Amino acid sequence: MRRLFARISATVCVSLLIINVTGCFEENHPGTYYTFTGETIADYLSNRESYFSSFIEVLKKAGLWGEMRTYGEYTCLAPTNDAIEIFLKEKNLSSVSELTVKECDTIARTHIIANEFYLTDLIEGALPYPNMLDRYLIYTCDSTATAESNKVIYRINRSAIILERDDTLQNGAMHVVDRVIQPSNSFLPDVMKEDPTISLFYQALIVTGLSDSLVKHIDPKYIEPGEDSCTTGYFREVTSSGEREFKLWPAKRYFKFTAFVETDEVYKAHGINNLEDLAAYAKKIYDDSYPSDAYQYDDDYTNRKNPLNRFVSYHLLPYGLNYNDMNFTDPQIVRNCIKPADIDMEEFYETLAPHTIMRISTPHYQGNTSPFINRKGPAKAVQVRGAMVMSPSQGFMDQTALNGQYHYIDDIISYSKETRENTLNTRIRISSGTLSPDLVNSGARTRPVGSSRIATCFKAGFLANFEYKEEVPVVFRNLAGTYNCYYGGELVMEGIYDVTMKLPPVPTGATYEIRLSYYANEGRGVSQIYLNDVPCGIPLDLRLTGNDPKVGWISDTELGDEETIKAYDHAMHNRGLMKGIDSYQGYDVQRDRVNMLRSILATEYLEPERDYYLRIRQVLDNDRTTFQTDNIEIVPKSVYQGIIPEDRH
Repeated sequence: MRRLFARISATVCVSLLIINVTGCFEENHPGTYYTFTGETIADYLSNRESYFSSFIEVLKKAGLWGEMRTYGEYTCLAPTNDAIEIFLKEKNLSSVSELTVKECDTIARTHIIANEFYLTDLIEGALPYPNMLDRYLIYTCDSTATAESNKVIYRINRSAIILERDDTLQNGAMHVVDRVIQPSNSFLPDVMKEDPTISLFYQALIVTGLSDSLVKHIDPKYIEPGEDSCTTGYFREVTSSGEREFKLWPAKRYFKFTAFVETDEVYKAHGINNLEDLAAYAKKIYDDSYPSDAYQYDDDYTNRKNPLNRFVSYHLLPYGLNYNDMNFTDPQIVRNCIKPADIDMEEFYETLAPHTIMRISTPHYQGNTSPFINRKGPAKAVQVRGAMVMSPSQGFMDQTALNGQYHYIDDIISYSKETRENTLNTRIRISSGTLSPDLVNSGARTRPVGSSRIATCFKAGFLANFEYKEEVPVVFRNLAGTYNCYYGGELVMEGIYDVTMKLPPVPTGATYEIRLSYYANEGRGVSQIYLNDVPCGIPLDLRLTGNDPKVGWISDTELGDEETIKAYDHAMHNRGLMKGIDSYQGYDVQRDRVNMLRSILATEYLEPERDYYLRIRQVLDNDRTTFQTDNIEIVPKSVYQGIIPEDRH
């Protein structure tokens, strides 16, 4: 019962946080509300055999019944007998006995998640953990519900209605659904083909040949680590702090993709009615954005410099992004990591269009929870609105594929001259969790944190944008906003590290500062850092906190008035250092913390169509030290020496 009361308290807190969220999730929830039955999942189903006998048979045939009777933390989305009968009729079968063991295994593992969670705690989007087939299921509400009925229909993958929910069991949580959930096993282009509302974009995807880029899923070259490495993990004591956690390796390496797609209606509103119109629109945009390429590639849609090819590929990302994790929606991270009135939750992602980036931001302000693409300015002072990403409930079909998903957007996006020179003329702060698609696609970036901390490790050669030797562990720690880390995560390199990472591209040719954010302590190393093999000054001693005379950190409180603070910031900047950001609002503010520093690694003219790399090399002969960063900033001179001074957020 103690666990039940804790969950009720947590739910009350979450409910207070989301009470102003707009849309259908303001309505009353169906089913039960944390009813504690004292049963296991197996007991629950057996005690209601008249409703679940078919699912019991499926679980037994799949060999999973025993797990439902034992200790653990599971979530079960149990289909009723009626649900399985409908499924069997669709297959022209009359009973579960006619299903193969493999088919039963697929059904069972689709409906069981090896972690415990409650739907009342969630907002719209992907469930917080993948099922036992390593697929994320999508949680939506029926947007046709009316205020008069005071009832909202909640669904899984749009097809299965949730009949009952949130029964607390001895070994997990139980939710009841009225259909067998059947996630698509098709690749992303094939799922998009079935959607009549995006026929024009799909045509462009095919004629450019970009559909071929979206048909891979599992890396066949990746050799799965041992089971202990992927499930139990290995105990690890963090050398720099004495913290204890477990290291896990991904069992598989996944390729996943996200497509942001305008509907035919959006195109029609812009006078675009067919493929020729779309190609002409793209040519106007991209001839202006890339004038040196104008008229050279118009006849070959498959050329990466063709305007239509650039247009379509800019809509595609090599990251599997659910609606609710393009930006973080976890209440604790949102509460800790931003000042909603002054700064949006935002990420920068590299797209499949060569040397391009996309800014996705969510202004958590006055009840908004919708992400926007290429938005500029905080919620209270928006300069460029951007295109809003529509929620899964606003579509009419399942938009998920085996290797990703697509999202509707309410306006046209492009890497136009205006986007590059104005919208993206900003401080580009790249969180460490998006420096590689593998950090996202493996689940490392959004892995929920339980009672034990988990760090995700990556084998050399299987972390895109990074190069290092096998004996140098590269680890991503998801701390869920509990430490002073930007968005609650940090990238760590251990031992005698020598790691090279690719930086995201810049939008325009200009002078930029490249800054490294880090948490200094005595367990860190001393790193020589290079930009494209050119040393970035003398080695950076990550052991020196602000109290060291070489840093000379003085708190804002001690400095006193605003003019003195500005003068000190300027002097510190001239020494190649900066305080932490003030938008982190956790148990204390990064800017007020003597350990949180930013080092200005380089001030260089960067070209928009050139690759840039940071090499980070440990210079101490000590394999017990670490390198750590939670974000890297690439800041144009127009911002750090702009007419309007750069903010401290």
